[in-house]
Amino acid sequence: MKHIRKCCTIFIAIIVMLGFVGCSLVEVVPEKDRQRVVAEVYGEKILKGEFLDAYNQQKAYYGITDEIEKDSQYKETIKEIKKDVLEQLIMLKILQKKAEQSGYTVNEEYIEEARKELEEQLESYAELLEQQAESEGEESQEEKDYLQEARNEWQQQLSDAGITEEEYLQMRAEDIMLEKFAEKMLEDVKVTEQDIQQYYDEQLSKQKEDPSTVDTAPVQLYRPAGWVRVKHILIPLSTEERNGYYDLVQQGKQDEAEKYLDEKLGEIEPKAREVYEKAKAGESFEDLIEAYSDDKSSTNKEDGYVIYEGSGLFTDEVEQEALKLGEGGISQPIGSPLGYHIIKLYEKLPEKVFTLEETRDDIEEIVLDDKRNERWNSLLEEWKKEANIKRYENRL
Repeated sequence: MKHIRKCCTIFIAIIVMLGFVGCSLVEVVPEKDRQRVVAEVYGEKILKGEFLDAYNQQKAYYGITDEIEKDSQYKETIKEIKKDVLEQLIMLKILQKKAEQSGYTVNEEYIEEARKELEEQLESYAELLEQQAESEGEESQEEKDYLQEARNEWQQQLSDAGITEEEYLQMRAEDIMLEKFAEKMLEDVKVTEQDIQQYYDEQLSKQKEDPSTVDTAPVQLYRPAGWVRVKHILIPLSTEERNGYYDLVQQGKQDEAEKYLDEKLGEIEPKAREVYEKAKAGESFEDLIEAYSDDKSSTNKEDGYVIYEGSGLFTDEVEQEALKLGEGGISQPIGSPLGYHIIKLYEKLPEKVFTLEETRDDIEEIVLDDKRNERWNSLLEEWKKEANIKRYENRL
């Protein structure tokens, strides 16, 4: 299912976008106008009312106000969004038709699966609410019903959207049904050893020729020299102080911003120096991260960050100082708009070519997704040709 969801992004996005079709968020328009036909698919009509429901959802998503919609400078953009919404409605109708022809219709099994999925999501959210409460030191944790709190928030979301839970489950069940349909259509797509080898050879060659592509490659097959693994202790500026600096920068007051930053960093420098001295004296860097750092992420506490020149994980100043360290070296406190960083370099990573065996599983997954995407797009084009689509865009 993981692969199916990746390769069927088109129709899943349609379902998500149209998920609240018919809800009370839609602006009331004359009923006669809503009955106008804006497209036909397999001889079935798509009414303007359906289009307006979907379009208003897109307007809300993109933050398009009535004023923006009427502004002449956005005329072409609005026109393209409307055309895109219509195309998505057309594609949805096609998918529904093809699924029905293959024997896929919404039934109690899919509705129950949607219900189970919803309950699991509510339970996960309840756990998150409890964790947040514990981290904020709230009392009476055991007496609070976090599952009910999660359910109440969900019911409020449904109320705001103007639909009932059963209506939501019906729509989610259709989503699941279409996923099953897509899975069936793509079940015979296979990956061969030749496919895997070809992908490995081509991508390895590209990454070695242009190491700048390594960091964004779907699978890392090559690691250039110069990469290092570090951890840091971040003695933070307050959120207010950070925002104060960035506000000045956005106003174009760069000199004033730098002066402000230097002043605020000066206020926390004694603490940064104290922590630095503890680190240099041999205290556990991980314990100091736990005690003092604003970055207590599992990445920072466990494996650390892999950086290189231009990696962008830290500011240029912090990155450059980190790359000067030897293995086991600890930097002086380095200022940034976030606060003071104390960096420890754990390992200088050697140049490496990752073998096919090391990366086989990831490559196979990517190649399979690519082949399924190719098949799915081919099917969509085939179905669109036979759907006898008629569009009346002048009525949008």
